[in-house]
Amino acid sequence: MNIELSGRHFNLTDALKEHVEKKLNSINRFYKGIDDVHVILEVTSGTNHVHIQLRGNHLKLDSKSKSHDIYIAFDEAFDSLERQMRKYKDRKHNHSHRKRQDSNGKIPSSTYYVPAEESDFEDGILIDDAIEIPRHKTKDAIMEYEIKADAPFVFHNTETGILSVVYSNTSGSTQVVELVESN
Repeated sequence: MNIELSGRHFNLTDALKEHVEKKLNSINRFYKGIDDVHVILEVTSGTNHVHIQLRGNHLKLDSKSKSHDIYIAFDEAFDSLERQMRKYKDRKHNHSHRKRQDSNGKIPSSTYYVPAEESDFEDGILIDDAIEIPRHKTKDAIMEYEIKADAPFVFHNTETGILSVVYSNTSGSTQVVELVESN
């Protein structure tokens, strides 16, 4: 992994260089295909800005942060980059196309879910228990649905812990409704 470190409007100290390189070298534990990391540290009007660009095999990540302390700004940008790496790796290694088997070697069945409250989503939905349902906050699920918008989007709501669905109601607005298992 090639690390480029640039300082703008100040002189980089050896301690700062060592801190940045130590943190960046630890990112290899997430993904072995990282080619280049470019870190820009900049001081403007007493505020420290950090921009980290990570490039690798099928991977382009950027992270920015600012703070009055250059170390805090870098750590915040690095933490953001770590979260992006975890998300990328989870997405890359999601094997939802494989059928999961229970301890007896049988493929789980499907379950029918209906809205928990009265709504325009009247049909209900059949969910194969072997399919991994994505976990999102409500606003993220709405954004995901609006990007794809080809069918209702089922997700585990991380805010409520309840299975929910995003769909377009009869007026064309995007709506979220919680689901319950049908009896």
